[in-house]
Amino acid sequence: MDRNELSFTDYQAATFRPGFDGLRGIGFLLVVTAHIPAVPWFSYLQGWTAVWVFFAISGYLVTMLLIREERKTGAIAYGRFLTRRFFRIVPAYAAAILIYWIVLYSLPPLADEYQLFMARLPYYLTLMPEYAHTDVFTIFVHSWIIGMEAKFYLFFPAIVFLMIKHDTWRFGVTAATTALLIAQGSFTANAYCAILSGVMLAQLLEWPRSFATIAMLTRVPAAVPMAFVVALFVMLRYVEVLPAVAAVTAYLVAHVTLRDSLMRRLLTYGPLVYLGQRSYGAYLLHVLAIHLGYIAFGSTTVVSGLLTTCFTLAVTIPAAELLYRTVERPAVEMARRLTERLM
Repeated sequence: MDRNELSFTDYQAATFRPGFDGLRGIGFLLVVTAHIPAVPWFSYLQGWTAVWVFFAISGYLVTMLLIREERKTGAIAYGRFLTRRFFRIVPAYAAAILIYWIVLYSLPPLADEYQLFMARLPYYLTLMPEYAHTDVFTIFVHSWIIGMEAKFYLFFPAIVFLMIKHDTWRFGVTAATTALLIAQGSFTANAYCAILSGVMLAQLLEWPRSFATIAMLTRVPAAVPMAFVVALFVMLRYVEVLPAVAAVTAYLVAHVTLRDSLMRRLLTYGPLVYLGQRSYGAYLLHVLAIHLGYIAFGSTTVVSGLLTTCFTLAVTIPAAELLYRTVERPAVEMARRLTERLM
């Protein structure tokens, strides 16, 4: 075995995944480029695909942790799981809604966005934002991923871990669901496939044979997954094959998980880890910062786009730090205390 490769025994003993925060950090930077079309070459980065990375990591981590919990205790604590997930996503999401409402209400140049925001507020407050933008996109359109992850957290453990007890059947149901979603073909269906690609990766890595196969497929230099990413970006310039995006992101997650390669070492670089740990709040707030940048610099030229990009990062990262310290971290601590009482 390659000394840089994680063994099956070591894999089963570990829960922390170095490199994931760095992936999230890069993902946030890519998402920013996707929302500033005034800079033409940003389109080559296919920044929207970073959301697929977020989804694949979520699917993998949730499934891996639930499997470990079931192995250790004999069952999953569904109530404690939902409590942890609720306090991880909802308080910061609610704070973001409040921030958007205050800023949109206060700034006359954003009056039209305020009207659209208020019309869709019931969707936001009920964690249904993915259904709020069927006719027109608004300043809070990016919140659609919160609704999808919330539904994944609510239904996936209940169906796969509480209703199905055999590992093979669990994988079969997950794979069949993924196939049906791919056949359905909508953007939302394929986004769920990105989550399920991470789920299936976690399931396969728990079996020695499939672990060995995935370890063999990832026993390559970091240049190989990067080549996959470049090839994917080139393909997406001409044709949008969303299952391919899910497959490449799942492979990236597997490579970072199993190999101590140059890629993982780059992804554990301090500033990327810092940004990744605050990427949730940064993601929630960045579109508002972009619109403020448009007010200040305009939105039609390359120069205005680049200035808006710098402004967005300069505003969003400190704001995300503040949200992390005042909302996200205290909420996670509250969830910890509550779940300890439920034990």
